[in-house]
Amino acid sequence: MLRTAVPIFVLMGVVGLVASTVINQRIQPVVAVLDQTEPPVDPIPSKPAGKLVVLVVFDQMRGDYMTKWSEYYGQGGFERLKKEGVWYSDVQIPYACTSTGPGHASLVTGAPPSVTGIIENEWWDRKEAKRVYCCQPLKRPFELVPPPPADAGKTGRGADTGFSPERLLAETVGDKLKASNGGKGRVVSLSIKDRTAVLMGGQKPDAAYCFDTRDGLFHTGTYYREQAHPWVSEFNGTKPADKWFEEKWDRFRPDLDYTKITGNPDDAPGEGFGFNGQGQVFPHVFKGKLQAPAKGYYDAVECSPGGNEMLLEFAKKAVVAEKLGQGETTDLLCVSFSSNDLIGHIYGPDSWEMLDVTLRADNVVADFLTFLDTTVGKDRYTLVMSADHGVCPIPEQRKFGNANRLPVTAIYNELSDLLNGAYEATPGGPTQWFETNDPKDLDRVWPWVYLNHTAIKSRGLTPEAVAETIRDSFVGRRYLETAFTRKQLETEMFAADSFGAKAKLAYHPNRCGDVIVIPKPGVLITGYANGTNHGSPQPYDSHVPVLAIGAGIPALGKQAEKKSSLIVAPILARGLGIPSPKDAVEKPPF
Repeated sequence: MLRTAVPIFVLMGVVGLVASTVINQRIQPVVAVLDQTEPPVDPIPSKPAGKLVVLVVFDQMRGDYMTKWSEYYGQGGFERLKKEGVWYSDVQIPYACTSTGPGHASLVTGAPPSVTGIIENEWWDRKEAKRVYCCQPLKRPFELVPPPPADAGKTGRGADTGFSPERLLAETVGDKLKASNGGKGRVVSLSIKDRTAVLMGGQKPDAAYCFDTRDGLFHTGTYYREQAHPWVSEFNGTKPADKWFEEKWDRFRPDLDYTKITGNPDDAPGEGFGFNGQGQVFPHVFKGKLQAPAKGYYDAVECSPGGNEMLLEFAKKAVVAEKLGQGETTDLLCVSFSSNDLIGHIYGPDSWEMLDVTLRADNVVADFLTFLDTTVGKDRYTLVMSADHGVCPIPEQRKFGNANRLPVTAIYNELSDLLNGAYEATPGGPTQWFETNDPKDLDRVWPWVYLNHTAIKSRGLTPEAVAETIRDSFVGRRYLETAFTRKQLETEMFAADSFGAKAKLAYHPNRCGDVIVIPKPGVLITGYANGTNHGSPQPYDSHVPVLAIGAGIPALGKQAEKKSSLIVAPILARGLGIPSPKDAVEKPPF
């Protein structure tokens, strides 16, 4: 039985959504804020408050999970963070496009996607005329280390050319740490997903590792180093992902009434079926019909609390092997637990599975805190926990009156018919209105619509006019909240905290499309046939937790005033005893 939950802390700093942001002339020529004020200057402590600063991110952990299930948490995890540290209970992501890549980039830079350039997990690159991944190498491929088996096939996530942080345009706290102490402070970034490990680590981490379901091992890449660290090879040698092969994922708390707590049966409408025969209901199997661990089984491990437990042990191994927090300089450890997100996509935020993995995540945090207390020292570390985004309820469960699931391809078919009718009188005949008509591309680059500028101009039309036609057709539709053209985002000012302001902070001119679409609450425009997704600026996607504890963190308890998630990087920098990253918008909230 999976009964051991792994404690972890998700660092996601959140600061009140500000009406003014700073233009970064070096990176981003477009003003993504309401005022052009100087960035706040936060006082730097004379020396670091702790010797190890830890960022813990729980991928897809909504902010309301801290309260709605709090009576079922133990005293050593989330509740300890609340009581002994500070808990910002109303933290909102200030930009649209609440996805994993943008979320992790903003957590460690303190800057929105308009500055980091990580506008989504993937986007359409007009120069390359193809969809690109946020951590895809720019010029040359980088092999995985250790290399996957020769017959492993294509990667299930990311790019086949490996991964690197080259597309990240803003400085991270790890980059600032390296620049501030001559590279002596170590930066270690670990996750299940490649993009989370890469973006948290910044440009030159000492270690950046992620999990690969093709062989069940943790890998880095030749962008970072030619050989894995000896302690990583030792950890991989134990086959850490194989331990659940003969087990099943059953409920962590069989004494609790999961139906009463979640308001749903175990097989609620719209839930997915997991991987490798996991199914919709407890207990969930791992091995399926396999005779030995293989890719399908490793996919199931990722989509279970086992992924978090395995990553926790990997993080502990890193602390001990690298002696993090025990040297002369302050070190940074970033850990992003991805399994919550994988489970949430399949089963939704109101499922037995999400309740179960969250209870286990509380246990993971308790375990990790106890480990840091004894290994590093209670007064020698600072830990910040947050999330990169929330998630939408499964539409079929009707949490909102407008709840609906709409295929992205259906939206594009409507748009094509609309544009063909609106411009049938112009010369040129049939037009490929969009950069791509591949359903997979359209789904991955949504909510941005990329117009085919060359085809449009060949008919004597302007992309701006066509974008306005699309925007006007979207506004007022039953399932859409609003839409904005790139011209609006480049030229107009919007009220603070409005959808326009959030879209503006998500806009980078060299990477975004011509129109951004914002759905109504409960509406999913997705390629998913079941389960759920995130990515909108609606509160269920933008509300995330931010909690901090340890050296230099005041025991303020619950702080209910609204904050922006961009406070996380400044909190980390304060703990490291360095200035905030140069593109950071906020200052530490204490």
